[in-house]
Amino acid sequence: MKLMQLNPTVADLESILPVRSSALLADFTDEELGVLASSLQMLTISKGQMLFHQEEPGDSLYIILLGQVAIQREYIERGQVKQRNLAVVGAGECVGEVALADGGPRSASVVTLEAIEVLKLTTDNYEQMKQNQPSLAIKLMMGLLRLLSKRLRQINNTMETAQLALFSS
Repeated sequence: MKLMQLNPTVADLESILPVRSSALLADFTDEELGVLASSLQMLTISKGQMLFHQEEPGDSLYIILLGQVAIQREYIERGQVKQRNLAVVGAGECVGEVALADGGPRSASVVTLEAIEVLKLTTDNYEQMKQNQPSLAIKLMMGLLRLLSKRLRQINNTMETAQLALFSS
């Protein structure tokens, strides 16, 4: 993993991330994005690397700038541990957001499908933001709520479709 310092300017953020289309950051003003940028680290991670593992402590969220990652969940089949891909996400999406909301263990693993660039927000930086910029921290949490609500709706639709297919025959 290569760590690069992010120049915390709005122009830099907008040049590397479609922030206005991101559910997480869509409502942020340019000034708020500039303040948020000062809390972020930019990482470059090569293909095939684990961003984080299922069940490990959640300590950060990652906003994907470039590239794609696979969200995977382990399961056991006939005594062997296997991986199931749940989703592939790319630029403008984030992973690890539940860690910011509840601090619990990771619900899935994330592996890079190609070289990626991400912005990382640690729970420590978020806690500092809550102390120093509470309105910004609330706005970020509202963005997380929108994102999680969107994902819950997608899961509900998928489950409904699966139930209809299963019970309609």
